[in-house]
Amino acid sequence: MKKLYLLLLAMFIGFGSFSQTVLFEDDMESYNVGDYLAVENPVWYETWSNNPGSGEDAIVSSDFAHSPTKSALVDETGGATDLILLLGNKTAGQFELSWWMYIETAYAGYYNLQHFESPGIEWAMECYLNTDGTIDLQVGGITVNGTYPKDTWFEVKHEIDIDADNIKLYIDGTLFHEWPFSYQGGGTTGTNQLGGVDFFAGAQGTDDPKYYFDDVYFEQTGGGGDPEITVTPMELNNWVLAGGTNSDMLNVQNTGESDLDWALAIIYDLDVIDAMPVTPQPSLTYSTKNPVSGAMADPTPGAGGPSSTEATAQLHYDGDNASAIGWNTVPVTVTVAARFPSAMTLPYAGMELISVEVFTNDLNASGGNDMTVKIYGMGNTYEPGALLYEQAFTPSAASWQTITLTTPVMITGEDIWVGYTFTQVTAGIFTPGTDDGANYNSNGDYLSTGVGWSHLGNNPALMYNWNIRANLEGDPISQWLSATPTSGFLPPLGSTDVDVMYDATDLIPGTYNAFIRFLSNDPANPSLDVPVELTVGGVGINDTEKTNVMIYPNPAQDYITIQTSNTVTSVQITDFSGKVLYRGTGTKLDVRNLSSGIYFVRTTTDKGTSNMKFIKK
Repeated sequence: MKKLYLLLLAMFIGFGSFSQTVLFEDDMESYNVGDYLAVENPVWYETWSNNPGSGEDAIVSSDFAHSPTKSALVDETGGATDLILLLGNKTAGQFELSWWMYIETAYAGYYNLQHFESPGIEWAMECYLNTDGTIDLQVGGITVNGTYPKDTWFEVKHEIDIDADNIKLYIDGTLFHEWPFSYQGGGTTGTNQLGGVDFFAGAQGTDDPKYYFDDVYFEQTGGGGDPEITVTPMELNNWVLAGGTNSDMLNVQNTGESDLDWALAIIYDLDVIDAMPVTPQPSLTYSTKNPVSGAMADPTPGAGGPSSTEATAQLHYDGDNASAIGWNTVPVTVTVAARFPSAMTLPYAGMELISVEVFTNDLNASGGNDMTVKIYGMGNTYEPGALLYEQAFTPSAASWQTITLTTPVMITGEDIWVGYTFTQVTAGIFTPGTDDGANYNSNGDYLSTGVGWSHLGNNPALMYNWNIRANLEGDPISQWLSATPTSGFLPPLGSTDVDVMYDATDLIPGTYNAFIRFLSNDPANPSLDVPVELTVGGVGINDTEKTNVMIYPNPAQDYITIQTSNTVTSVQITDFSGKVLYRGTGTKLDVRNLSSGIYFVRTTTDKGTSNMKFIKK
């Protein structure tokens, strides 16, 4: 019996059913006094606005220490400390996350957990450690009260079980509160994911924030690892005769240890403008860092009605203007936006976004009402990608504005975020227009106060769409690329095939490019692109009949392949002068030694002769 027990124990350990790994420890002793954490250790720390070495960064201090001589200081010197401890967007497993804190008699402390590494997306909870020694834990829309010791080091420990959607908070070894980890600070719905810790110099009322933290500890105590997406092959290169069809196959695998959710988007390589640098947002004094907090609808709205447009097509979610939103703490700079996902934009690929329509309600009494249209590329479901285009405009009160873009933005099939930025200076006004919410869509209500993005509808009383409309003109391209399925779920070690189809029905001979973008919950690789190149062939120059000959890739750098359903009897490559560079019957030819330029390939088959050009890169 004893031998059987030992065998079962060995099997349990050997199969890796239980995982326990220390992921990060930091006692601050490896830094010099005066160092900034996000500068010295950017793998694990960043600041709220991604500005290491600024007032947002925590500084290493020797004033107090839990172990041996140093700790990190969070205060308002040079600006409020706003440091993010990056935890990797964990979606599975059990974790212990802890540190020690020291708060002097006259000061207060604060931190929050975030469901995403990107700051400001979702607060999993907020914890105020007040000057009088009381604690206000805000989670699930309620406040849980307690106490903590002053003028001494105490431990803050979290036991987080993502698999069971549970978290326990311990203060100095005593269980303080337990709740579902997917909760947010202000509500009971959120993302069951561990993203980061925000060590912020924040406080309630007249409290003065200042505290020290030390001996950060982060361990995976059990459960599986992250999902990992693998797509093979890593690129596709195919050919088709004009008017014909062809196909390929991609294999999607989950090589990780927890469930993988994935979806794909098709994005065409068209003539698009380069991404522009993001304009820095002005520094703000936050009463809260949640952009939805403090937002309210106009209590006496004067509905502005519908807009009018002569565009060929329009992307929008909103109905007629019915109300507007304002903030009760000013000044505040806000960007409001609508996300139009690939499923909406793909049918319009090849068209141009030529103008944006928005409804602006109240304006600041003292001026400063200039606004900026902003168009972003594809990011994910909780924040946009790169800023593609921005253009300033001066609005009028209580009316629809049409902003004609100086440079139209090409629609490629990727997600497009369309919005505008404004600053509310006057208290009691309501600037960005909304509809009545009858057809509320969470893609139509994004907002940001400078860094993280949130949904207006996170406040159940504000489930409206912004009055934002993107006007398109032109003709869409022929949709020559498609893939099935477009999304899926894979358990660990699971795999599935994606059928990729090429349709050259409306294509002329030439080379066409696109890529298939896979989005997933793999935290290390949330976006993965598979380049696609399609060569469309046709009748060569001086052909007397269709010989069904293709050359790909074209342009080529290393090899060209001659593809035909007929029997090849001879192949000849010549340059522009007519000099013969190759003569034979091969169908895969090495062109690495050719200089860059244009060459001709004469292919003779049992059905005739084809003369075609190819470009050597």
